[in-house]
Amino acid sequence: MTRTTTTMHSANRTPQRVDPFDVLLAHATLMVDSQGCVLDLAPQRGAPEGIILGWGMPQSDARQFVGWLRGKLDREARGPYAIVPIPMEQWPTSLARLGAPNDGEAVAIHLADGVGSLGWMACVGMAGMAARLPLASPRQRAAFIGQLVAQVRATLEARALREQRDQLDSIFRFSGDGILTVDAALRVTACNPALEQLIAWRAGEMLGRFYYDVLRTEDLHGEPLGLARCPLVEAFASAAPVVAREIIIRTRDGQRLNVAVTAAAVYSEEGQVASGVLNVRDVSHQHAQEVLASNVVSVVSHELQTPIAIIKGYAATLGRPETMRDPVALRERLGAIEEEADRLSHMVSNLLYASRIQAGGLSMEVAPLDVGAVLASSVRRFRARGVRHQLRLHCPDNLPLVLADRERIEEVVANLLDNAIKYAPQSRSIHIAGHFTGEAMIVSVSDNGPGIPLREQARVFDRFERVDGDLTRRANGAGLGLYICQAIVRAHGGQIWVESEVGVGSTFSFSLPRMERAAVPMVVGARI
Repeated sequence: MTRTTTTMHSANRTPQRVDPFDVLLAHATLMVDSQGCVLDLAPQRGAPEGIILGWGMPQSDARQFVGWLRGKLDREARGPYAIVPIPMEQWPTSLARLGAPNDGEAVAIHLADGVGSLGWMACVGMAGMAARLPLASPRQRAAFIGQLVAQVRATLEARALREQRDQLDSIFRFSGDGILTVDAALRVTACNPALEQLIAWRAGEMLGRFYYDVLRTEDLHGEPLGLARCPLVEAFASAAPVVAREIIIRTRDGQRLNVAVTAAAVYSEEGQVASGVLNVRDVSHQHAQEVLASNVVSVVSHELQTPIAIIKGYAATLGRPETMRDPVALRERLGAIEEEADRLSHMVSNLLYASRIQAGGLSMEVAPLDVGAVLASSVRRFRARGVRHQLRLHCPDNLPLVLADRERIEEVVANLLDNAIKYAPQSRSIHIAGHFTGEAMIVSVSDNGPGIPLREQARVFDRFERVDGDLTRRANGAGLGLYICQAIVRAHGGQIWVESEVGVGSTFSFSLPRMERAAVPMVVGARI
């Protein structure tokens, strides 16, 4: 708790120029509160030379000394004006080492005022110091201790202000929210690093600029707020904080962000607006999650309705006599029910996959894997399903092995093939290729479907994301397949990407590092 500093800083001045008050403070070695805890006081700026309130007594000595001092003050001192001599035999060893020669003197001073007790100060000084103190009368004693109390209280208050300032500075610099301060004319006076990062402005570029030049604001409908509806202006006008209001801000690079702002005015002693503070919290992710949750319900409910309706419709016809007498019709209906049940099963499986990936708990069992064999078996399974597309495999023999989970890689290939079959016109070719570059195994699935606009290609791997368009809207699916592919491939240390041209088709590719370079976790912890 203590911070030890040298205290024997007695200024070598001529005796006639030594102020007794300065002498006493120059030799202060200890300041303790009423519980015996050592107070660490720093010299106040502008204080006379020699006023060094640093303490050389260890905590254990301080507590023992305070115990003795409290009893002595209770017996001998009344009221706040107490200066009690300390007999040599009661000096703690540490206090004696800091003291004057054997003929030196020590006193304990009880510091108190109308507010309450500040504690006790123990002082040692040059021989005859106490005799030079102007303590002849109670009035002199009261004046002297009052001066000492004022000095100590000012030091304590200055320390409290420094601590408060440092605390506020830490909050300002390390807050996760953006903080902007302006003067009464709405010119920027400061901003913290979080706001710099959020709006892509550097603090030095913002200082002195008008608030609205830096922070372009809109309401949730995209209409500019203007000065009249500016949160800071509203706070200045209403004399009350504008709390947790959601708006949209435009960053320097044109990006639109949903943010929650709190604005407050700071007033001068005369009651005039002196400055303002704006707290900006980025809620774009939260907003995106809310939109995503809404999309989940919409997409999943829509995708469930179709197979359920088909199953229900065909099941209703199975009991009709004419259906029972027609084996061909019966097989068709049973086949359709099985196909739609498989579709439901695949959708539920994808939902579980996505849930496990998001929770970071999708386990993997890795082993040396022949990717060529995986591609060949996947093509055989899809052909056996009776797909109407021509599946063409291009894969050389004897490809190097990779370190991977066979079941997970089969899931990736199946999702990419499902995706190609879904969007490519029937009877057209889908090409599946595998080749080794020397550093990684590359697998590609190409179709000649509608293609993906460039602006949407980065989003196709997001959860529940589907490309906009008439053909894609007619295709079924919850928008989870590519998200699952990305998570699995990344967990293997690989990459996945798409190359596409509208009206020509798309090629989805992924890479797996060669076995010597693979660093595969046993559990997928991706949160994408």
